Amino acid sequence: MYVEDLKKDFYEFLAGKRIFLMVNYDIDSICACKILQSLLKYKHVVYTLVVVKGIEDLKTAFNENCEDVKYFIMINCGGTIDIVDLLEPEDEITFYILDSHRPTDLCNIYSNGQIRLLWNPEDDCEVPDFHSVFREDESDEDEEDDDEDSEEGRSKRRRLGEEAIMARRERRLWEDNRNRIMFEYSQFTFYGKASALLMFDLAWKLNKDDKDLLWLAIVSLTEQMVFGKIENTQYVLETGNLQAHANRLQNRTNDTDVHTSLKITFEKDLRLILYRHWTVESSLKHSMFTACKLRLWSLKGDKKLNQLLADMGLPLAQSKQSYRSMDLQLRQEFQGSIEKLSEKYDLDGIVYASFTLQYGYRNKFCASDIVFAMLAILESASKDKRPEECFHSSLECLSRSKSNLLYAGIDRAKTITVKLFKTVQSALDMKHIVSAGPFVYYIVQEGCLDWYMYSQQHILSLLAQFILRAYVSMSKNRRAASLPLIVSAPHDIETGMCIVLGIPPLCENSPKNFFGKAFEQAAERTNCDTGCDFFDTAYFKLHTKHRTRFFDALTTLLS
Repeated sequence: MYVEDLKKDFYEFLAGKRIFLMVNYDIDSICACKILQSLLKYKHVVYTLVVVKGIEDLKTAFNENCEDVKYFIMINCGGTIDIVDLLEPEDEITFYILDSHRPTDLCNIYSNGQIRLLWNPEDDCEVPDFHSVFREDESDEDEEDDDEDSEEGRSKRRRLGEEAIMARRERRLWEDNRNRIMFEYSQFTFYGKASALLMFDLAWKLNKDDKDLLWLAIVSLTEQMVFGKIENTQYVLETGNLQAHANRLQNRTNDTDVHTSLKITFEKDLRLILYRHWTVESSLKHSMFTACKLRLWSLKGDKKLNQLLADMGLPLAQSKQSYRSMDLQLRQEFQGSIEKLSEKYDLDGIVYASFTLQYGYRNKFCASDIVFAMLAILESASKDKRPEECFHSSLECLSRSKSNLLYAGIDRAKTITVKLFKTVQSALDMKHIVSAGPFVYYIVQEGCLDWYMYSQQHILSLLAQFILRAYVSMSKNRRAASLPLIVSAPHDIETGMCIVLGIPPLCENSPKNFFGKAFEQAAERTNCDTGCDFFDTAYFKLHTKHRTRFFDALTTLLS
């Protein structure tokens, strides 16, 4: 069921109660969690926080704590799963779910109150009517008359038999219709409004919002844009709302001290990764947008990049040094120069609307800088560093007092970006991007350079986007833009498992992804030992030895 009044039925209801926070391992979840933590402090709510990376983590965390806690809050996890069926909780346990994954499980929507969803019903599109998917079981057994030998008894049995046949036929038709409705409802996976935006709306309605919380909502929205989780129109609408909040909060504050004041500015920005903290040349070369538009993995692309810098009037010596060390006039003219030359170099769309954060003299970040820094921190887990440590480091880097963590994340993000570019360059040079007919695929081979990095969900997603765009820009196949991509990488060498990710084709301009359903059906056809432990079903796990058979089944299914 949906919670209509978040203030009364969620925030004030939980005051004085002990709650258990289950937070997914992604950027939006971290931002939403940080906003919620600030709100819970006002009510002195005692809570326990645990990080969950998948469904198994969710089950483990619940089973270990269900006896001590009766109120569970799930952030970006649980919305797409039948929670009652999965966890089998006691009746007195209540779940509050805030999840941007779609489609929402219908059992959660039509729950009698044990499952409480913290978003508007309008955010769930085309939810089937209750009676079209749920029906009370009816007994198919007919009562027999005691007098079986009488003519009246035989007549009654015949009549009841006809009624039973009609009832079974009606039920079969209803089930066929239900299966069709359920398939149409669940065939695509996509993302709704970011959870941090919903938490910020709550903070605003409670009159407990400030610029720090607004910045968290901005970072969350930018993460959805960077990873292609939402359509551009949705991004533009949300930035408009956030701009209004930024103006309101800026006018409300009287803090003019440059050392302590926090300034959020809505302005044009460039689709260049970390250019304020890097060199212009490196940022232009390794950014997905410019790399694919100018084909910078080739010698011809290198020449084109140098020509672009020359047309901008930017000397090579300046472009190869830190952006902050460039001449002031060149920095001021940099964005305008690229914008003027965007049509000549086919860079339409390189400018987009975003936000920048500034505090002190040196600390200036655009929202995408924070996203890439947090991504780098999250995905730095190794044998020596557990995911929980990375999660809390990423949470801490959002605090202004922990800017050293943020800068360390930015440095690591540069390294990841360079490795992504080299992987794409190698894939194109070695012709490892293979067309399978209805889709193209790329496999990160076990033992290759940086393979471990691609076992991480978010970096694999960036690699998939980069490879698909690069393939379309280089391919002579007219159908290239209409083909989806599947990327696979080793996940766990000891168990021989690999991770598979599917993304939709570029021509659709839609983040709706059909691979979740396709993977499920291909697994059924092949009887492979597979698993979907991810909250986003576009990711899938299977044994590496079964991958070829799995891909063959997908080819047959999608042809």
